[in-house]
Amino acid sequence: MIRVTHLWLISVGVCLSAAVSADPPASAKILGADSCSTSGCHGGAGPNRGAHTLWKTYDPHVASAATLSNGRSKAMAAQLGIEDAAQAQSCTICHAPNRGVEPSLFAEAAKREEEIKSVSCVNCHGSEEKWILSHTRPEFPREALARLGMRQLGSAYQRANNCVGCHQNLSDELVAAKHPPLVFELDGLLVAQPKHWREEKGFSSTQTWLVGQAVALREAAALAVREPGERRNAEIEAIKKLLGGCGVAFAGTGETLVREADDYAKRVSAEPVDPAQARAILTKLLRSREAFLPDAFGSVAKGFRMWATGHYAERLALAIDRLNQSLGKPIPAARINELFDAAKPPKAFDAEVSATFARKLEAVAQSLPATP
Repeated sequence: MIRVTHLWLISVGVCLSAAVSADPPASAKILGADSCSTSGCHGGAGPNRGAHTLWKTYDPHVASAATLSNGRSKAMAAQLGIEDAAQAQSCTICHAPNRGVEPSLFAEAAKREEEIKSVSCVNCHGSEEKWILSHTRPEFPREALARLGMRQLGSAYQRANNCVGCHQNLSDELVAAKHPPLVFELDGLLVAQPKHWREEKGFSSTQTWLVGQAVALREAAALAVREPGERRNAEIEAIKKLLGGCGVAFAGTGETLVREADDYAKRVSAEPVDPAQARAILTKLLRSREAFLPDAFGSVAKGFRMWATGHYAERLALAIDRLNQSLGKPIPAARINELFDAAKPPKAFDAEVSATFARKLEAVAQSLPATP
């Protein structure tokens, strides 16, 4: 079962790197999302001033707890032997994480009642009592804010570690109960979410995508250590092949692979990625056909090799879309949409689907202009 730790999930990144965030002081109180909503702060006008309004009005995280009461959640709960998904820790850990927080950590009882309805500000930014005043001072060091409990989210690595716990990991038990599949693609998630933030200087969609895939590999490898199986191995090998198309190889397995993927994610997150590098990666991925050959994924059990091809195709389509966006859309959207249409769920992938996807991939490759 998934376990709660203070305000956020235990992800491999939190265990491996202190760069994610310092744990807030044990005595730090949760003041509630409305503490960010005054007109002089994130509830007013101007840069970053409308952040609370954007989050409250448009962000799907606001309604995350409500999904636990819909028909699909009730059906999953029944299969898992759970009486009420809205109260079960294995469900609320992602959909209503503040439900698992010690009530005494909320500044007021009324704050808790509001905070348990969503994934709220505190779940991404940390308990605010100790840093809420200091973070308004531009000269206040970020390292000091982190020590006060404010989670830093400026780098792709920090963001990936913050999101991946709920957007990548599914236990075998939840998969068997037909929980919707999760494919962690950080850049796409950030683009799809209504932005209540401004990107820092040097932000790169390509870098964000690449770090996200390395962190996805890390988490898949860690989950495979806890819950080994051929289905999970198929996903791991698919991500490894995708990153291999970007020029990086991972030789390890198990905990070694976890460490390799994490080290790579940190390294890429700290390095600039320019358009020439993005184009080179896109070109390599468009030319790669190995995953669609009959003898592909030989390290995966025979009955799951098409699953691996399906996982690869799904992530490849997302990769091409994100890289194309970062380069100013040189490939027509219609071509990429055809690729998405051909990317069937891994369990539905077969030789015919694989051949169709490969043909669509060739058409996309031919539509990339020869020169920028």
